[in-house]
Amino acid sequence: MTNVTKCICGGILLICVAAWISCGTDSSSNANKVEKKLIATVLPANSWVVPLDVASTTPSQADWWNFGWQTFVALNWPSAAPIAGGVVGLPNTQLNIGASSTNQAMVPTTWLTYRSVANTMLVGAADPGAWASNPVPLPASCAPLTSNYPVSPGFNPMLLNMVSKFSSPVPVSNVDEASGPPLIAQNGWYVTYDIRLAQSEYTFIQQNGYYNGNTQAAAEKANGQIVGFPRDGQGFTPPLPALAQFGALEVKAAWRVLDPVNDKAIIPRYYTQAGYFLQQDGTTCQGPALFGLVGLHILRLTPTTPSTWFWATFEQVDNVIPPPGGGSATLATAGTPNGACTAQYNNPPAIPTGNIPWTGTNPPVNVCMFTNISGGVEGVNKTWRANLAGTVWTNYQLIDTINPSVAGGPTNPIPISKANVNTGILANTSMETYTQGKVGQGQTCMDCHAYATPQGTTNNTSTNQIFTFVLDNADSPGATATKGRRPVKLPPRVLEIIHGMRKAK
Repeated sequence: MTNVTKCICGGILLICVAAWISCGTDSSSNANKVEKKLIATVLPANSWVVPLDVASTTPSQADWWNFGWQTFVALNWPSAAPIAGGVVGLPNTQLNIGASSTNQAMVPTTWLTYRSVANTMLVGAADPGAWASNPVPLPASCAPLTSNYPVSPGFNPMLLNMVSKFSSPVPVSNVDEASGPPLIAQNGWYVTYDIRLAQSEYTFIQQNGYYNGNTQAAAEKANGQIVGFPRDGQGFTPPLPALAQFGALEVKAAWRVLDPVNDKAIIPRYYTQAGYFLQQDGTTCQGPALFGLVGLHILRLTPTTPSTWFWATFEQVDNVIPPPGGGSATLATAGTPNGACTAQYNNPPAIPTGNIPWTGTNPPVNVCMFTNISGGVEGVNKTWRANLAGTVWTNYQLIDTINPSVAGGPTNPIPISKANVNTGILANTSMETYTQGKVGQGQTCMDCHAYATPQGTTNNTSTNQIFTFVLDNADSPGATATKGRRPVKLPPRVLEIIHGMRKAK
């Protein structure tokens, strides 16, 4: 593990075309037959390994941007097939990135076989169990898959259940005060969301009992803080697999609905998965449908990042900028003045009072990118997208990262924390559509996440500041499946931001 990690972190542009040829299809496996496609990509060796930390002991901002891309590539490596009905969270090192099965379904990425929040934080604070188990199976009400919606053999269809990155997974209602407005793409379909936890973070939550809100509150009362989130994936009993030994990591994803027939020309530009959407009543299963990835947040702790964590956010390149050669953007109308947004853009629709309309006839939101991608990030993107040429992942781009301030770079203080980060402006148009900021001022993830604490906190200090809201999804004993989980009241500053999202600019 150590040698592999050093190889990943030590070089950015190692040419390994020959290595890809030696990493062909594992023809001995009947569970997951994959097409033999040799793609002349140029990537660091062993790119399926999630790097433990940034390469340099005195990293430049470019080092942090490359660290974001390294993590992105590793997380999007094709996953090893899980045991029946379970999860795995480990890469298939015999496959190329972007691999498809013989039925044309794209092999699920490694992070898609991580634990979702919905099968980690259970009703009544039930113990979610061993990592490989899956306590929330596909609902029986879901219609059978058809030939238009193939799933890679050995994997389950994807199941989404959120209509806003700010809303809780079902069975919590999406109309409680902690919900944000939804986003409707230009094709009239609601954008849907998902949150996944890597094995180190999941094991930390499960072994410490933090899937129970009362346990969190008891730790806060006794010690003024909970046990710290893992930074390196070490110290667990039993030990984590070698390729899972890195710090706490969360992935938040945004997906658009694609029509296999009408969108045939653009589907190859998206990483896609077939699956279902579970409505807000917790029982109605919509689909099957084809979902295309439009946004991806990566949030992680490393041995050298402060309590603020490291953040990287990516978008599909067609979200708000018309595709090369013409066509329409996914989230924006023609002529959208990205970087110079006006009042006619980024106006949220009403929050549904129940299930969302599962049709492509909903009035779309006209999305404008508040802050254009910087020249420095664009340069890093150009390199990595070229490295990924020939795969679907060349159609994705880094928007920016949040990381510790570098020598000679900008210094942005974080509320409550004593740490400083590199930027005060960062948003993903598919996930922070309505919190990108107002004219003259931007916002970042830190405007909300600086106020994240465990349940039971009465005084937010740098000691109990945890920068993730995942623990707020934990229930307490006593709730039932019919009642649903009891919503947790978020900090006033966070509620202020979420409530502000509901108002037209």
